[in-house]
Amino acid sequence: MESAHIAHTDTGIDLSKMSDEGRIRAPGGVLGMIIFLAGVVWSLFHLYTLGFGMLTSVLQRSAHLSLGLALCYLYFPQNRKKAASNYDRVPWYDLLLAVLAFASIFYIFVQYEQIVNRVGAPTQTDVIMGAIAVVLLLTASYRAFGPALAVVTIVFLIYPFIGQHIPGLLGHRGYSINRVVNELYLTNSGIFGIPIGVTSTFVFAFVLFGSFFQVLGAGEYLVKIAFSLLGRFRGGPAKAAVLASGFMGSIAGSSVANTVVTGSITIPTMRDTGFEPHVAGGVETASSTNGQFLPPVMGAAAFIMSEFTGIPYWEIAAAALIPAVISYVGLIGMVHLQAAKTGMKPMPADTIPPFLKTFFAGVFYWIPIGVLIHYLLIVRMTPFAAGYFAILTVLGMLFLKRVLRFGRRVKRRDAGFAEAITEEARGFWQDFIGSLDSAAKSMAGIAVACACAGIIVGVVTLTGLGMTVTLVFSVIAQTSLFLLLLGSAILSIILGLGLPTTAKYAVMATLVAPAILAAEPGLPVVAVHLFILYYAILADDTPPVGVAAYAAAAIARADPIKTGLIGFKFDLGAFFLPFMFVYNTQFLLIDTTWPEVVLICATALLGIYCLSAVIQRWLLTRLAWWETAILFGVAVALVWPGLVTDLVSVAAFVLIIVVQRVKIARDIAPPQSPAFS
Repeated sequence: MESAHIAHTDTGIDLSKMSDEGRIRAPGGVLGMIIFLAGVVWSLFHLYTLGFGMLTSVLQRSAHLSLGLALCYLYFPQNRKKAASNYDRVPWYDLLLAVLAFASIFYIFVQYEQIVNRVGAPTQTDVIMGAIAVVLLLTASYRAFGPALAVVTIVFLIYPFIGQHIPGLLGHRGYSINRVVNELYLTNSGIFGIPIGVTSTFVFAFVLFGSFFQVLGAGEYLVKIAFSLLGRFRGGPAKAAVLASGFMGSIAGSSVANTVVTGSITIPTMRDTGFEPHVAGGVETASSTNGQFLPPVMGAAAFIMSEFTGIPYWEIAAAALIPAVISYVGLIGMVHLQAAKTGMKPMPADTIPPFLKTFFAGVFYWIPIGVLIHYLLIVRMTPFAAGYFAILTVLGMLFLKRVLRFGRRVKRRDAGFAEAITEEARGFWQDFIGSLDSAAKSMAGIAVACACAGIIVGVVTLTGLGMTVTLVFSVIAQTSLFLLLLGSAILSIILGLGLPTTAKYAVMATLVAPAILAAEPGLPVVAVHLFILYYAILADDTPPVGVAAYAAAAIARADPIKTGLIGFKFDLGAFFLPFMFVYNTQFLLIDTTWPEVVLICATALLGIYCLSAVIQRWLLTRLAWWETAILFGVAVALVWPGLVTDLVSVAAFVLIIVVQRVKIARDIAPPQSPAFS
């Protein structure tokens, strides 16, 4: 969800050509204008339905996906590794595929009444159009995300047709192509299920809000605030990157948008103070990715979670608040240890903006955030209603900004009245249209990913695979809840190597969440789903689908694989946090008091910091192997709530601190001269 008005950075990367899935085509001429207008119309459709009422669910979803799928064939080339010229043109066959993709989904919109009357008895035309839609969704997901999502979806698609040949629990009676197409294409439990329903309403609303908010200029302001607060400390630019990305990520809800907006400023600054390029990119990647977990606007998966669980979004956001803040504090701890280990310096004093002056110079940027929080968490409106009012607020501020600029220009006589009003009106229009275009670029790939997730969910529902997984997990749970959770975390991270967050969460929420809840019925639903979401996000910066890492690497001029692995390393500092809030739901503000919350937050921060020290092999100085083992034990012990484990852990941590201080004093003490020469 990048701003179309972000110019070339000093790295030479044109950020206006980035989307949530990476670089997109930018052909010129009439074709370029047609593609641009298609994206604008798509965004305008969602802006209109936000304000004047949603269509019937199937009509809203089919209208949303039809144009989104077509745009994928126009935005993303078949081979994204070819030369740059591959992004300057659209071959004839992609135009044909885009038209066919639009028709295969819009068929549901046009034939809606007839389809409602014949659900369960698809015609031959239904089957053909459904098959075309599925194939084009798979190829579009390959273009947007690479082969992993397409391969996983294909594996699930094959399963209904071969179940009768599979022995044991995974076997089933088998299904005909008519039955599969009916389930996946003509009902609300497949392609047009919950995931695509959420993206066509809630998610698009917040993507639009974030796009307008960035055009307003908030990204640069938030980075300056972070520099003014943390720039004077060791490794200050990296710590500021974490803080700025947290601010921006909580609003944008997009890891790539966050990376390109804040990273275009923070990454060069980190490099200037001594961070290696891939480390600077990795810090920004981890910081931007974690923004999907931070309220008030979490990533698209959080809205899908609300639909899956039936829990109001404001409750999910409130429950996620403390774990999100702790994860960001833990990330700052990782950055601090990295800076201490490598001898990083703070920012030069003359480059650090004064906090109060910087804060009040852009205090108006907080108005849309306040409006959003008010309607979302206080008035408790639906997310798309809150998002709509926030969008109107930002648009009003964009208009006011142009009016004030017009007044200043006329007062200074920089331009005549007619010239100034014409230029400012044109500037407002460009801001508005450019934001719609950038929102479309962000949403096209997300729409396809959620449609693929819907296919997977539909297969699980049709075949009863979810019940099979529940039985397997129930057996594991009889051995250990910890092993059950650990297996779920590992599975989510493995899926994260190839699936985007939204698809990954939908798969895990369909297969794993019901199994965990069936095995441990006493666990709160929100705790289990946040556990799954957290690891879905944690894996989002890992190769080969860590697109945020590719964006950060482009800005840092670093290797994207190294950048992604460094980002994943920094995220690992908070690896045990989800275990903490599953074992102790007070983290999620469930049945607790504020004194208890303060105590468990303190122990959680200690545990995260100890794990960060283990990963960095550094505390006050380099850790010996036995010190590393003790600190790892402390980190694990603090997962389980209990006064005894907390006291023992604190004592062990203090012991390591003392030993480290003695080691430092010994290393810097001058050698003693012998008593007699």
